[in-house]
Amino acid sequence: MRLLLFNIQQYRMFRMCSLILFIQVLISFKSSAQSYPVNYTGWYGYEGYHAFREGKPWGLMGEAFWIRDEVILKQNALFARVGLNYYLPSGNRINAGIAYQYNYPYDEASKPYNWPDYRLFQQYLIRIARPKGMWQFRFRIEERWLGRKTDPAQSTFDYYKYETSFIMMAKKSFNLGEKYYAVVYDEIWLVFNPADRILDQNRAYLGFGMNLDEKKEWRLELGYMNQPNFDDSPDTDNRARMNHALRVTLTSDIPFRRGGASKKNKAMEKLKTL
Repeated sequence: MRLLLFNIQQYRMFRMCSLILFIQVLISFKSSAQSYPVNYTGWYGYEGYHAFREGKPWGLMGEAFWIRDEVILKQNALFARVGLNYYLPSGNRINAGIAYQYNYPYDEASKPYNWPDYRLFQQYLIRIARPKGMWQFRFRIEERWLGRKTDPAQSTFDYYKYETSFIMMAKKSFNLGEKYYAVVYDEIWLVFNPADRILDQNRAYLGFGMNLDEKKEWRLELGYMNQPNFDDSPDTDNRARMNHALRVTLTSDIPFRRGGASKKNKAMEKLKTL
Protein backbone atom coordinates (compact mmCIF):
# COMPACT_ATOMS: atom_id res chain seq x y z
CA MET A 1 0.00 0.00 0.00
CA ARG A 2 2.83 2.43 0.87
CA LEU A 3 4.52 1.69 -2.47
CA LEU A 4 1.24 2.31 -4.30
CA LEU A 5 0.76 5.65 -2.54
CA PHE A 6 4.35 6.64 -3.33
CA ASN A 7 3.90 5.83 -7.02
CA ILE A 8 0.68 7.86 -7.08
CA GLN A 9 2.53 10.82 -5.54
CA GLN A 10 5.33 10.48 -8.11
CA TYR A 11 2.81 10.42 -10.94
CA ARG A 12 0.96 13.48 -9.59
CA MET A 13 4.21 15.44 -9.24
CA PHE A 14 5.34 14.53 -12.75
CA ARG A 15 1.91 15.46 -14.13
CA MET A 16 2.02 18.82 -12.33
CA CYS A 17 5.52 19.61 -13.66
CA SER A 18 4.46 18.60 -17.18
CA LEU A 19 1.35 20.80 -16.94
CA ILE A 20 3.46 23.83 -15.90
CA LEU A 21 5.75 23.30 -18.89
CA PHE A 22 2.75 22.83 -21.22
CA ILE A 23 1.21 26.12 -20.04
CA GLN A 24 4.52 27.89 -20.64
CA VAL A 25 4.68 26.47 -24.16
CA LEU A 26 1.12 27.65 -24.91
CA ILE A 27 2.02 31.15 -23.69
CA SER A 28 5.14 31.16 -25.86
CA PHE A 29 3.18 30.12 -28.97
CA LYS A 30 0.63 32.85 -28.25
CA SER A 31 3.47 35.34 -27.88
CA SER A 32 5.02 34.25 -31.18
CA ALA A 33 2.59 36.59 -32.96
CA GLN A 34 4.75 39.43 -31.67
CA SER A 35 7.61 40.96 -33.68
CA TYR A 36 10.42 38.89 -32.20
CA PRO A 37 11.67 35.72 -33.91
CA VAL A 38 10.59 32.19 -33.04
CA ASN A 39 13.09 29.42 -33.81
CA TYR A 40 13.08 25.64 -33.79
CA THR A 41 16.52 24.53 -32.70
CA GLY A 42 18.36 21.31 -31.93
CA TRP A 43 20.87 20.64 -29.15
CA TYR A 44 22.98 17.51 -29.69
CA GLY A 45 25.68 16.77 -27.17
CA TYR A 46 27.36 15.14 -24.20
CA GLU A 47 27.42 15.79 -20.44
CA GLY A 48 29.73 13.90 -18.12
CA TYR A 49 31.03 13.81 -14.54
CA HIS A 50 34.05 11.50 -14.31
CA ALA A 51 35.98 10.72 -11.13
CA PHE A 52 39.71 10.34 -11.74
CA ARG A 53 39.45 7.13 -9.71
CA GLU A 54 36.31 5.34 -8.59
CA GLY A 55 35.30 6.33 -5.05
CA LYS A 56 37.76 9.24 -4.85
CA PRO A 57 36.54 12.85 -4.52
CA TRP A 58 38.34 14.55 -7.41
CA GLY A 59 37.24 14.30 -11.03
CA LEU A 60 36.60 16.02 -14.31
CA MET A 61 33.34 17.39 -15.70
CA GLY A 62 32.69 18.15 -19.35
CA GLU A 63 29.95 19.28 -21.72
CA ALA A 64 29.90 19.67 -25.50
CA PHE A 65 26.92 20.68 -27.64
CA TRP A 66 26.40 21.09 -31.36
CA ILE A 67 23.54 23.61 -31.48
CA ARG A 68 21.59 23.95 -34.72
CA ASP A 69 18.78 26.06 -36.12
CA GLU A 70 15.78 24.61 -37.99
CA VAL A 71 16.29 21.52 -35.82
CA ILE A 72 19.53 20.49 -37.57
CA LEU A 73 19.73 22.23 -40.98
CA LYS A 74 21.51 25.51 -40.13
CA GLN A 75 24.30 26.73 -37.88
CA ASN A 76 23.49 28.19 -34.47
CA ALA A 77 26.37 27.71 -32.02
CA LEU A 78 29.13 25.44 -30.77
CA PHE A 79 29.55 25.04 -27.02
CA ALA A 80 32.10 23.34 -24.74
CA ARG A 81 32.64 23.31 -20.96
CA VAL A 82 35.38 21.62 -18.92
CA GLY A 83 36.19 21.85 -15.23
CA LEU A 84 37.35 20.17 -12.07
CA ASN A 85 34.78 18.29 -10.03
CA TYR A 86 34.90 17.61 -6.28
CA TYR A 87 32.50 15.03 -4.80
CA LEU A 88 31.46 15.74 -1.22
CA PRO A 89 30.70 12.77 1.10
CA SER A 90 27.01 13.76 0.93
CA GLY A 91 27.00 13.25 -2.84
CA ASN A 92 26.83 16.99 -3.57
CA ARG A 93 29.38 18.44 -5.99
CA ILE A 94 31.55 21.55 -6.30
CA ASN A 95 32.77 22.49 -9.77
CA ALA A 96 34.87 25.21 -11.39
CA GLY A 97 36.37 25.63 -14.84
CA ILE A 98 36.12 27.29 -18.23
CA ALA A 99 33.57 27.34 -21.05
CA TYR A 100 33.47 28.59 -24.62
CA GLN A 101 30.65 29.23 -27.08
CA TYR A 102 30.99 30.28 -30.70
CA ASN A 103 27.83 31.92 -32.05
CA TYR A 104 26.50 32.29 -35.59
CA PRO A 105 23.76 34.71 -36.71
CA TYR A 106 20.61 32.65 -37.26
CA ASP A 107 17.68 35.08 -36.99
CA GLU A 108 16.91 38.80 -37.20
CA ALA A 109 17.66 39.28 -33.49
CA SER A 110 21.20 37.87 -33.84
CA LYS A 111 24.35 39.92 -34.07
CA PRO A 112 25.19 40.29 -37.79
CA TYR A 113 28.51 38.47 -37.37
CA ASN A 114 30.02 35.41 -35.74
CA TRP A 115 31.22 36.06 -32.20
CA PRO A 116 32.90 34.20 -29.32
CA ASP A 117 31.77 33.92 -25.70
CA TYR A 118 34.56 33.10 -23.22
CA ARG A 119 33.54 32.06 -19.70
CA LEU A 120 34.78 31.13 -16.27
CA PHE A 121 32.31 29.32 -14.02
CA GLN A 122 31.86 28.13 -10.46
CA GLN A 123 28.93 26.01 -9.29
CA TYR A 124 27.48 24.02 -6.41
CA LEU A 125 25.21 21.05 -7.10
CA ILE A 126 22.89 19.65 -4.42
CA ARG A 127 21.64 16.09 -5.01
CA ILE A 128 18.84 14.57 -2.92
CA ALA A 129 18.17 10.92 -3.72
CA ARG A 130 14.70 9.45 -3.44
CA PRO A 131 13.59 5.81 -3.88
CA LYS A 132 11.93 6.61 -7.20
CA GLY A 133 14.02 9.50 -8.47
CA MET A 134 16.19 12.43 -7.47
CA TRP A 135 16.03 16.16 -6.80
CA GLN A 136 18.92 18.32 -8.00
CA PHE A 137 19.51 22.02 -7.31
CA ARG A 138 22.37 23.78 -9.07
CA PHE A 139 23.70 27.28 -8.40
CA ARG A 140 26.20 28.58 -10.97
CA ILE A 141 28.09 31.84 -11.45
CA GLU A 142 29.63 32.64 -14.82
CA GLU A 143 32.02 35.45 -15.72
CA ARG A 144 31.63 36.06 -19.47
CA TRP A 145 33.55 38.01 -22.12
CA LEU A 146 31.50 38.55 -25.31
CA GLY A 147 33.20 39.56 -28.56
CA ARG A 148 31.81 42.82 -30.01
CA LYS A 149 32.57 44.98 -33.06
CA THR A 150 30.94 47.94 -34.80
CA ASP A 151 31.72 46.86 -38.36
CA PRO A 152 30.48 43.32 -39.09
CA ALA A 153 32.91 43.05 -42.03
CA GLN A 154 36.06 43.55 -39.99
CA SER A 155 37.99 40.44 -38.94
CA THR A 156 38.86 41.59 -35.39
CA PHE A 157 36.74 42.59 -32.41
CA ASP A 158 36.69 46.12 -31.00
CA TYR A 159 36.24 44.94 -27.42
CA TYR A 160 34.95 42.15 -25.20
CA LYS A 161 31.83 43.00 -23.21
CA TYR A 162 31.95 41.67 -19.65
CA GLU A 163 28.93 40.13 -17.93
CA THR A 164 28.34 38.20 -14.71
CA SER A 165 25.56 35.62 -14.88
CA PHE A 166 23.86 33.79 -12.01
CA ILE A 167 22.05 30.63 -13.07
CA MET A 168 19.69 28.63 -10.84
CA MET A 169 18.33 25.21 -11.77
CA ALA A 170 15.79 22.91 -10.08
CA LYS A 171 15.56 19.40 -11.57
CA LYS A 172 13.50 16.31 -10.74
CA SER A 173 13.93 12.84 -12.18
CA PHE A 174 11.35 10.05 -12.04
CA ASN A 175 12.18 6.35 -12.34
CA LEU A 176 10.03 4.52 -14.86
CA GLY A 177 11.37 1.08 -14.08
CA GLU A 178 14.97 -0.13 -14.09
CA LYS A 179 15.81 1.08 -17.59
CA TYR A 180 13.78 4.23 -18.26
CA TYR A 181 13.22 7.55 -16.49
CA ALA A 182 11.70 10.98 -17.00
CA VAL A 183 13.25 14.37 -16.24
CA VAL A 184 11.79 17.84 -15.78
CA TYR A 185 13.73 20.98 -14.87
CA ASP A 186 13.63 24.76 -14.93
CA GLU A 187 16.69 27.00 -15.22
CA ILE A 188 16.62 30.77 -14.68
CA TRP A 189 19.43 33.01 -16.01
CA LEU A 190 20.07 36.35 -14.32
CA VAL A 191 22.62 38.94 -15.47
CA PHE A 192 24.19 41.51 -13.14
CA ASN A 193 25.08 44.54 -15.22
CA PRO A 194 23.71 48.00 -14.36
CA ALA A 195 23.38 48.98 -18.03
CA ASP A 196 21.31 45.99 -19.12
CA ARG A 197 18.49 43.68 -18.09
CA ILE A 198 18.49 41.40 -15.05
CA LEU A 199 16.39 38.52 -16.39
CA ASP A 200 18.22 37.10 -19.40
CA GLN A 201 16.47 33.83 -20.26
CA ASN A 202 14.60 30.81 -18.93
CA ARG A 203 15.04 27.16 -19.90
CA ALA A 204 12.20 24.76 -19.10
CA TYR A 205 12.76 21.12 -20.06
CA LEU A 206 10.80 17.88 -20.19
CA GLY A 207 12.50 14.71 -21.35
CA PHE A 208 12.78 10.95 -21.18
CA GLY A 209 15.92 8.89 -20.78
CA MET A 210 17.19 5.35 -21.06
CA ASN A 211 19.94 3.72 -19.01
CA LEU A 212 22.38 2.10 -21.43
CA ASP A 213 24.15 -0.20 -18.95
CA GLU A 214 23.42 -2.08 -15.72
CA LYS A 215 25.39 0.35 -13.52
CA LYS A 216 23.49 3.31 -15.02
CA GLU A 217 26.78 5.01 -15.87
CA TRP A 218 25.71 5.72 -19.45
CA ARG A 219 22.37 7.27 -20.36
CA LEU A 220 20.65 8.72 -23.42
CA GLU A 221 18.08 11.51 -23.07
CA LEU A 222 15.59 12.94 -25.55
CA GLY A 223 13.47 15.95 -24.66
CA TYR A 224 11.97 19.35 -25.41
CA MET A 225 13.32 22.67 -24.07
CA ASN A 226 11.35 25.92 -24.05
CA GLN A 227 13.87 28.80 -24.14
CA PRO A 228 12.68 32.42 -24.17
CA ASN A 229 15.27 35.22 -24.28
CA PHE A 230 13.86 38.41 -22.85
CA ASP A 231 13.78 42.04 -23.99
CA ASP A 232 16.72 44.44 -23.53
CA SER A 233 19.24 41.66 -24.14
CA PRO A 234 22.40 43.01 -25.79
CA ASP A 235 22.89 39.61 -27.44
CA THR A 236 19.65 39.97 -29.41
CA ASP A 237 19.89 43.69 -30.26
CA ASN A 238 17.38 44.55 -27.53
CA ARG A 239 14.75 42.16 -28.90
CA ALA A 240 13.16 39.13 -27.37
CA ARG A 241 13.55 35.69 -28.91
CA MET A 242 11.78 32.36 -28.45
CA ASN A 243 13.51 29.04 -29.09
CA HIS A 244 11.73 25.68 -29.13
CA ALA A 245 14.53 23.15 -28.83
CA LEU A 246 14.90 19.43 -29.36
CA ARG A 247 17.62 18.08 -27.05
CA VAL A 248 19.45 14.79 -27.56
CA THR A 249 22.07 14.20 -24.87
CA LEU A 250 24.42 11.37 -23.99
CA THR A 251 25.32 11.55 -20.27
CA SER A 252 27.77 9.59 -18.16
CA ASP A 253 29.21 9.20 -14.65
CA ILE A 254 31.80 6.53 -15.48
CA PRO A 255 35.14 6.97 -13.65
CA PHE A 256 38.45 7.12 -15.51
CA ARG A 257 39.82 4.33 -13.29
CA ARG A 258 38.12 1.58 -11.33
CA GLY A 259 38.86 0.71 -7.70
CA GLY A 260 39.80 2.84 -4.73
CA ALA A 261 36.33 3.10 -3.18
CA SER A 262 36.16 3.89 0.51
CA LYS A 263 33.40 3.89 3.09
CA LYS A 264 33.52 7.66 3.19
CA ASN A 265 32.72 7.88 -0.51
CA LYS A 266 30.13 5.11 -0.85
CA ALA A 267 27.41 7.77 -0.76
CA MET A 268 28.58 8.91 -4.18
CA GLU A 269 27.87 5.53 -5.70
CA LYS A 270 24.28 5.76 -4.54
CA LEU A 271 23.80 9.11 -6.17
CA LYS A 272 24.33 8.33 -9.85
CA THR A 273 22.47 10.70 -12.13
CA LEU A 274 19.09 9.21 -13.03
